[in-house]
Amino acid sequence: MRDRRILLILPLAILTLAQGGFAVGQQAAAKKTGNYSVTKKTVEGHVTYHLRDSARKMEVGLVPDIGNFAYEFKANGKDVLIAPESFQGWVFIPTGRVTFSITGAPRCAVSCSPAPFSGSTATTRTEVVKSGGSEAAGAFITSRLEFYKYPDLMANFPFAHVYEITYRLKDGKLECTTQVTNVGNSVMPVHFGYHPYFRPDGPRAGWTVSIGAKKHWLTERELIPTGETEPTERFLPGVTRGVKLGDAFVDAGFSDLDRDAKGLGHIWTKGQTEKIEVLYSKEYDYAVVYAPLDNTLICLEPMTGPANAFNLEHEGKFQGLLTLEPGKTFKASYWIVPTGF
Repeated sequence: MRDRRILLILPLAILTLAQGGFAVGQQAAAKKTGNYSVTKKTVEGHVTYHLRDSARKMEVGLVPDIGNFAYEFKANGKDVLIAPESFQGWVFIPTGRVTFSITGAPRCAVSCSPAPFSGSTATTRTEVVKSGGSEAAGAFITSRLEFYKYPDLMANFPFAHVYEITYRLKDGKLECTTQVTNVGNSVMPVHFGYHPYFRPDGPRAGWTVSIGAKKHWLTERELIPTGETEPTERFLPGVTRGVKLGDAFVDAGFSDLDRDAKGLGHIWTKGQTEKIEVLYSKEYDYAVVYAPLDNTLICLEPMTGPANAFNLEHEGKFQGLLTLEPGKTFKASYWIVPTGF
């Protein structure tokens, strides 16, 4: 069990746990140009959107009215994400109560119970604003959550803002871009992340993991960061180049990602033939890697800050909390790139 105060505002989450099947209803006509298309289905009573790349035999399924999460990603008929057995477990995800005490803009203090992993996750208030498929744009869907319109959400995070999230399947990559706009009158802290779960082929002990980051964040017993860091290589020797997972338990945060010529960070895992790489835009300079021993999975998480960032900032242990001025917009992207499927 992960017991960590990761205080995030999650506009949506790629959250998957176990293999399984769905009750599928009538399929709607596709919006298609060339290889790329978007179709709609009814799955377990929910309208789902399916981004398709017929040339590469890739498909991504999303359910906007349950946290707008991507519940499947297939390449050549094989699962890239771990597909959930059903939607039922995600319909009512409890959210952690986050209480803010303003101490002078733009700083704030936060407290919450230690159990919730995330701040606000599942919501049924997401509206699809556009979707389509073309050779230039790929297959895409854009959804919007007008957070400020809902008193129960504002009670958890009292800053008026709007999320706009675009999933795009193009050139063999699944891109997720999150745009946050501050529509309120005060400076707003920004801190969010995603949790994509993977299970490459072959035995867990034989998986390779590579974490291209300079720093590993030290934690207390409950896996809450202390604010101190050490070199990533000291945490797990060889991991910045790629090392076998073996029987290592990993639930750790990292930062200061190594960047390629395009400014992208790289964290990946590989089984016998299947490799899954997560690419991080410069706005995501933090990551959590989770590989438990009691479940055969690995999670490579893009983050805009370390776990428990609000409290760490308030305690003077972290100076990099992102803030957004009124009327301004923040945007961050990451990509999931499967090969060998």
